[in-house]
Amino acid sequence: MKKPKKKKLESIPKINRRLFKLWSEKIRERHNQRCEYCNISKGEKGHNGKIVENMNAHHIISRVKKDSYLKWDLINGICCCSGCHKFSEDSFHRSPITTMNWLLQNHPDRYSYLLEHFNDKIDLQNREILYEIERCLNEDKPIDILRLKEIEAKYPRQPKKSKKPKGTLFDKESESSSSSQ
Repeated sequence: MKKPKKKKLESIPKINRRLFKLWSEKIRERHNQRCEYCNISKGEKGHNGKIVENMNAHHIISRVKKDSYLKWDLINGICCCSGCHKFSEDSFHRSPITTMNWLLQNHPDRYSYLLEHFNDKIDLQNREILYEIERCLNEDKPIDILRLKEIEAKYPRQPKKSKKPKGTLFDKESESSSSSQ
């Protein structure tokens, strides 16, 4: 009789990709595919005279900031055309000061929120936390850092067991050399 197969856990990178896609869709939907900075809509002529085919979702606080749930917080996103996102001289990527000035003038509440939560850390290798973030995004609800902390306490990450090879040539040699010193 065959053993039942153990259900494989969904990989963290797979969950992350799904969250980034969902976050990006939500940012663009929230602003009806219209650039928040220059007010151009998808389907209109852009900065370069060409029709804007896609809008971009830009992270105000970088998405590579380690252990920051802000990468999936909708408050941390701006819907923008490719010119305002990356290609024009004062684009969000080329000129972070442009981003901050625009945010301060147009959304001081978002600016304050991002400053307040900039250093909040959460274990983003915890599947339960990622599933909670996904639930918030799907339901268009704000991410609650206190709820994430509760989940983190309830489901702490288990340290990985180190797989040290046994019986290698170096085990005895390294032990004897370290004890003789």
